Amino acid sequence: MSAKNGINQITKHHILPRSRGGNGNSDNILKITRRFHETWHIVFGNMTPEEAIKFIEIIFWGTGGKKRKKIWKVEDLYNLQLKLQKETIKK
Repeated sequence: MSAKNGINQITKHHILPRSRGGNGNSDNILKITRRFHETWHIVFGNMTPEEAIKFIEIIFWGTGGKKRKKIWKVEDLYNLQLKLQKETIKK
Protein backbone atom coordinates (compact mmCIF):
# COMPACT_ATOMS: atom_id res chain seq x y z
CA MET A 1 0.00 0.00 0.00
CA SER A 2 1.23 3.45 -0.75
CA ALA A 3 1.67 6.20 1.79
CA LYS A 4 -0.74 8.28 -0.29
CA ASN A 5 -3.77 6.58 1.30
CA GLY A 6 -2.74 7.80 4.75
CA ILE A 7 -2.19 4.47 6.51
CA ASN A 8 0.94 5.89 8.14
CA GLN A 9 -0.78 9.11 9.17
CA ILE A 10 -0.62 9.62 12.93
CA THR A 11 -3.98 9.77 14.71
CA LYS A 12 -5.11 10.17 18.31
CA HIS A 13 -6.50 7.09 20.02
CA HIS A 14 -8.38 7.55 23.29
CA ILE A 15 -7.41 4.90 25.84
CA LEU A 16 -10.79 5.35 27.52
CA PRO A 17 -13.03 6.15 24.54
CA ARG A 18 -14.82 9.50 24.50
CA SER A 19 -18.10 7.61 24.05
CA ARG A 20 -17.45 6.05 27.46
CA GLY A 21 -16.45 9.23 29.28
CA GLY A 22 -12.83 9.51 28.21
CA ASN A 23 -11.37 12.98 27.92
CA GLY A 24 -8.82 14.63 25.66
CA ASN A 25 -6.10 14.89 28.32
CA SER A 26 -2.66 13.75 27.20
CA ASP A 27 -2.72 10.86 29.70
CA ASN A 28 -5.75 9.44 27.86
CA ILE A 29 -4.35 9.87 24.34
CA LEU A 30 -2.05 7.56 22.46
CA LYS A 31 -0.69 8.71 19.10
CA ILE A 32 -0.63 5.80 16.66
CA THR A 33 -0.84 5.23 12.91
CA ARG A 34 -4.24 5.38 11.30
CA ARG A 35 -3.94 1.73 10.22
CA PHE A 36 -3.30 0.55 13.78
CA HIS A 37 -6.08 2.77 15.10
CA GLU A 38 -8.65 1.44 12.62
CA THR A 39 -7.52 -2.14 13.24
CA TRP A 40 -7.89 -1.71 17.00
CA HIS A 41 -11.51 -0.65 16.59
CA ILE A 42 -12.24 -3.44 14.11
CA VAL A 43 -10.93 -6.06 16.53
CA PHE A 44 -11.71 -4.54 19.93
CA GLY A 45 -14.44 -1.99 19.28
CA ASN A 46 -14.42 0.57 22.10
CA MET A 47 -12.71 -1.63 24.66
CA THR A 48 -9.95 -0.27 26.87
CA PRO A 49 -6.56 -2.02 26.79
CA GLU A 50 -7.40 -3.83 30.04
CA GLU A 51 -10.67 -5.08 28.58
CA ALA A 52 -8.90 -6.18 25.39
CA ILE A 53 -6.44 -8.24 27.45
CA LYS A 54 -9.32 -9.95 29.29
CA PHE A 55 -11.09 -10.47 25.95
CA ILE A 56 -8.03 -12.25 24.51
CA GLU A 57 -7.53 -14.32 27.66
CA ILE A 58 -11.14 -15.51 27.63
CA ILE A 59 -11.15 -16.35 23.93
CA PHE A 60 -7.79 -18.09 23.71
CA TRP A 61 -7.30 -19.60 27.17
CA GLY A 62 -10.66 -19.60 28.91
CA THR A 63 -10.92 -18.22 32.43
CA GLY A 64 -11.26 -19.51 35.96
CA GLY A 65 -10.11 -22.99 35.00
CA LYS A 66 -12.97 -23.36 32.54
CA LYS A 67 -12.29 -25.07 29.25
CA ARG A 68 -12.12 -22.58 26.41
CA LYS A 69 -14.80 -22.49 23.74
CA LYS A 70 -13.70 -23.78 20.37
CA ILE A 71 -16.26 -21.88 18.33
CA TRP A 72 -16.94 -18.17 18.78
CA LYS A 73 -19.77 -16.67 16.76
CA VAL A 74 -19.82 -12.95 15.98
CA GLU A 75 -22.68 -12.34 18.40
CA ASP A 76 -20.77 -14.23 21.14
CA LEU A 77 -17.76 -11.97 20.65
CA TYR A 78 -19.92 -8.85 20.65
CA ASN A 79 -21.73 -9.93 23.81
CA LEU A 80 -18.39 -10.64 25.49
CA GLN A 81 -17.23 -7.11 24.60
CA LEU A 82 -20.37 -5.64 26.15
CA LYS A 83 -19.99 -7.78 29.27
CA LEU A 84 -16.39 -6.66 29.80
CA GLN A 85 -17.35 -3.02 29.29
CA LYS A 86 -20.19 -3.32 31.84
CA GLU A 87 -17.76 -4.82 34.36
CA THR A 88 -15.47 -1.81 33.90
CA ILE A 89 -18.34 0.62 34.45
CA LYS A 90 -19.23 -1.12 37.73
CA LYS A 91 -15.70 -0.50 39.12
